[in-house]
Amino acid sequence: MIERIVESLKKLELFFGIDENFLIEFAKKARIETHEAKEIVRRRSEKCEELLFLVEGEAVGLFTNSEGRVLQIDHMVAPKLLASAVVFSDDPKYPVDVETLKKSVFLSIDRDIFVSCLMKNERFLRNYLKYVSDAFLFITDRFYEIAMKNLVQKVCSYVLKLSEEQRSDLVVMDMSKEELSREFGVTRPALSRVFLELEKMGIIEAHGRKIKIKNGRYMKDHAQLYD
Repeated sequence: MIERIVESLKKLELFFGIDENFLIEFAKKARIETHEAKEIVRRRSEKCEELLFLVEGEAVGLFTNSEGRVLQIDHMVAPKLLASAVVFSDDPKYPVDVETLKKSVFLSIDRDIFVSCLMKNERFLRNYLKYVSDAFLFITDRFYEIAMKNLVQKVCSYVLKLSEEQRSDLVVMDMSKEELSREFGVTRPALSRVFLELEKMGIIEAHGRKIKIKNGRYMKDHAQLYD
């Protein structure tokens, strides 16, 4: 099993350029966990005082928002280091539920042991700092993507509501985009990008405050996701 784990870890950026003997000793200091498909490996808000590696299999990171909707934040294929950006925070907790998609093997190493390994190998330390930085950028990009998707749903719901009130597919906005952006809690440029994107897709046609609905099915489908 150790040999298989080491071969998997070699493919992870964190261990690029690291001596194999170092990897073997690293794996021996860790705990091996095997989970079947559809198992919750770690839960959101669970204490995170370990470095958890997915070394075989596949898993997803799931976040349930205040409305009860489950959002997939990450799709993880081995090899992968999980929650690398939170383990050294003042209150380290898993930010999402980790659920396997198929039978998977994880490697868990205690945080203090991991620090000791970092201190013994400068290349390993540099690799880890880069890995954490890249993970942070991925998370911010992912949340931006989700926020923009939610904004599309809000715009569709708003325009359809106007259509029902005005009994027409050609509606007049009852507020400016500046006012609407404040209503939605977003910046005006972000809101304008959504309107432009919907126009490019042929969903609406906008002229100032006048909006013509060209694809009602798309609008209804996305408005339902928000409502």
